[in-house]
Amino acid sequence: MYEPRRVLGPIEADIAPTPHAEAFTKPRRAALTWRDHLGQRAGLGLVALAAVATSGAVILGGGPASAAVDLASAPATLERDAAPLSRSADRAVATLQVRPLSSSKLAEATEDLVALTPLFTTAELNVRAEASEDAELLGSVNAGTKVIATSTIEGKYRKVTAGKLDGWVLATSLADGAADEAAGITMAKCSRGSGVEAKLRADTIRIYRSVCALFPGVNSYGGWRAGGRQFHKNGRALDIMLTPGKESALGWRIAKYLIANAKAFNIDHVIFEQKIWTPGTPHWRGMADRGGTTANHYDHVHVAIRG
Repeated sequence: MYEPRRVLGPIEADIAPTPHAEAFTKPRRAALTWRDHLGQRAGLGLVALAAVATSGAVILGGGPASAAVDLASAPATLERDAAPLSRSADRAVATLQVRPLSSSKLAEATEDLVALTPLFTTAELNVRAEASEDAELLGSVNAGTKVIATSTIEGKYRKVTAGKLDGWVLATSLADGAADEAAGITMAKCSRGSGVEAKLRADTIRIYRSVCALFPGVNSYGGWRAGGRQFHKNGRALDIMLTPGKESALGWRIAKYLIANAKAFNIDHVIFEQKIWTPGTPHWRGMADRGGTTANHYDHVHVAIRG
């Protein structure tokens, strides 16, 4: 006859116990899912990243030597359990180290610096593209111009930088010394004599003697005169006489030389070929027609000094 079991009663095993029955009574661990594995690896990755960040901070603060000491003293568990550092992390740390300049490159840089010497031109010089009088003409520099000369010399030419010009000039026309001496500014007596110097002021005489030494082709000079304008009758002006038209280029060379040394000569103004230049307005400006070659300064460069 069927007899129903009690719901709350103990359930008896239908099979005999086995030798390993006790093992089945222990709680089983749930199988790790892919999310569990990912979490464990992420934790190890964070430990490794912290080690890299620590080593990077040490390198920034104390250099590679201190980094090596700190990493060596890290807990042993990091070496055993942490995932190996990636190559990108290695590169990130390596870029923080500075490599010293090699001795050969340092010597070359020092040699280049020593080779540059400030010099002054003793005459108006042509700057050419190559060390030859037949080479392309790049431009010219006035007497007394400061240039940066290199140690490169070929024949009679030396390579220099003059403002925006890089080229070759005559090496014998470069001088090392005071700017006044290099510019040809002198108080040595002119070979033409001192007759024109009567009643001229010291600065006017300096201009006369300097121009006389640098430009021997000048026809003649005019200085003090009683009936002249205030600059001439006060001994503050000099007229450098030239042949109109034919010696125009020479006149402009002299005018540029005077302008280049306007401060040293204490110049008030320069006039040539109906144009005037002053330190206060340092560019050439046209003048009104005064009615003649001499009045318009076509046959001479007129220079006056400040009082």
